[in-house]
Amino acid sequence: MRRNSLISLFLCLLLLTLAGCGYNRSVRQLPHLGNTPYQQDTILVAYATNPERALTLLDSALLLGNVSEYRAQFIRAKIYSKSLAEQRLDSAIAICKDLLKHDSVLSQPAEQMNILDMLIACSRARPDYEQYLQWATQKAELCQKQGEETERWRTEADIGLIMTQLGQVDNGIKKLDEAISHLDSPGSIDRMDAFVVACKRKINALDALQRFDEVIPLGQRILDRLDHYEQHSNDYAEDSYRLSWSDNPVDRDRYLDFSRAQAWGFMAHAHAMRASHFSGNQTSPPSEGLGEARYYLTLFEGTNYSKSFSARRFIAPTQIALGNYDEALATYAEMERRMAADTINDDYAVILRARAIASRAKGHTAEALDYQTRYANLSKQISDSLHRSEAHDYAARYHAQEQQLAIQEKEAEAERSHIISLAVALIALLAIAFAVYFFRQKRIVTEKNRALVRMINKQAEKLFTPLASRRGAGSEALTFSEIDTAIRNERLYADAGLQRQDICDRFGISRHTLNDLLADHADGLSFPQYINTIRLDEALRMLRDEPDKTVAAIATEVGFSPANLREQFKRKYGMTPVEYRQNQ
Repeated sequence: MRRNSLISLFLCLLLLTLAGCGYNRSVRQLPHLGNTPYQQDTILVAYATNPERALTLLDSALLLGNVSEYRAQFIRAKIYSKSLAEQRLDSAIAICKDLLKHDSVLSQPAEQMNILDMLIACSRARPDYEQYLQWATQKAELCQKQGEETERWRTEADIGLIMTQLGQVDNGIKKLDEAISHLDSPGSIDRMDAFVVACKRKINALDALQRFDEVIPLGQRILDRLDHYEQHSNDYAEDSYRLSWSDNPVDRDRYLDFSRAQAWGFMAHAHAMRASHFSGNQTSPPSEGLGEARYYLTLFEGTNYSKSFSARRFIAPTQIALGNYDEALATYAEMERRMAADTINDDYAVILRARAIASRAKGHTAEALDYQTRYANLSKQISDSLHRSEAHDYAARYHAQEQQLAIQEKEAEAERSHIISLAVALIALLAIAFAVYFFRQKRIVTEKNRALVRMINKQAEKLFTPLASRRGAGSEALTFSEIDTAIRNERLYADAGLQRQDICDRFGISRHTLNDLLADHADGLSFPQYINTIRLDEALRMLRDEPDKTVAAIATEVGFSPANLREQFKRKYGMTPVEYRQNQ
């Protein structure tokens, strides 16, 4: 009965739990949260065409709680990073630097890479090559650490481009070639995209160096790789976090359109510039180069990408190089319209200068002068602003470096103090341990010596008894007793030069008789051993009963040298005379 009650109670609790879960699911599907435009995906779609609306949507989404504070800052930086305004680029960089310190970023390498990508894009747009190099290097190291080889070499291509722009041309081109070589193999969408990017980076470097002949084959390599992908798309694994076309193949078509358009644009520009720089040393006439340039320009203009702002800015120099001044002026007019009031920047300065060139070529001298004057004024304004910004930046960096050095010095001093404290503590511990060990060992030795002394003293009475008295009676015993008593009482043993013959002469016996007496009454000791035994017995007594006498004096009195006494005493008793006296 009790068991059935428990089962019923368990079933009730289970039903309540399931009901609670169902209720929570229904709450998460409330329309006022899921069906508003203030969602992350909507914002990211909006920012590509209308950044201001995207920022408004973002503020509303943050207010509604549809995005976290961290994600809102990430999206805001992404929107700012696409702006041409230097102030917004600076804001994007500041936000990204803060995001890199966020706990959720420090534990997620993928998030770090996304933020570093934005920092790289902002540094490239400013342009700030030193910062560009710093962020790209940091990302390459992170990719290598995480085993992201494709992304690493994509980033190494960025580094190669920066190096050429900083004057390290040979090393920069070498790094670009190395990146292209590592990425030059089909079989992966991610690797294909990285290969295309690396080729474009090298084209940018070669274009700045006016090495136009080398641009054309690189553009053709991009086209060949894209064609290979289109013909063998099933052989390319979708392993890219940048490109995923499983859900929407239209994205793939946009990517191919964009990449081909850029390759055609590069090749059109390279052919046009070759023709405009034609000299008698070249093998192809200008007309052929111009024809190739116009062919690739026509292909470029036929793409969807060519209608974008970045594409118009990209292709306008080619139009001028080909002498299509009306088209170039129309392109720059369209760019100015799209830029609206955002005209205090290098992009607008380029537009003014290009318009001056095109107007002069068309014979519109007054118009060209107006554009040139506006260009000069804007360049001065930008330069002054840049100098002020650089001065402020240098001052801020210097102050920051001073603070950092002060902090580092304090940290180093604290670390030195800490190390010294640890070393002192360690030495003290070692000294204590050694002292404990030393005194313990000394105590052990002392206890052993005292035990040994007690044992020696216990046998002392026996040791001091003449050997002859320990044997049975008889004429030989009496004779040996007389000899032993005389040696002890008359201190014959004190003579260091005492010989066997001296005893034989004294008592009128032969050496053979003395040897027999020693064998029978002195435990088989030889004459030297017998004399040394008496000497040691007497030395032991004097060490115990005459503390005022030195060990050296005692040794002399018993017929030993000090060293001989020490050696004989230790051999017999297991300790030196000094140790025996200390442990009395």
